[in-house]
Amino acid sequence: MLFIFIVFSIPVYGFSIWSLYEPEDSFFFLDRWRYKEIPELSDIQIKLIRIGSIVIMIVWTILLISAAIDAFTPDPPLPGIQVMSR
Repeated sequence: MLFIFIVFSIPVYGFSIWSLYEPEDSFFFLDRWRYKEIPELSDIQIKLIRIGSIVIMIVWTILLISAAIDAFTPDPPLPGIQVMSR
């Protein structure tokens, strides 16, 4: 499970960092073909994109830490078998 989170972390962090520094390019990612002229984003949209990318990185880090804690926490010992003697 931890390995899967680490593998999926690479594109999540990559896209989040990219949208933090280039919010307009990340907003129109794979949608640029729809427009003849690319519309401009307002300042509020740009701030929301940046805040969203920061929130995604924080939440993903919390998930990654909880998966690591779960992966490295030892399992409790199994209960012993009690033999009934007559």
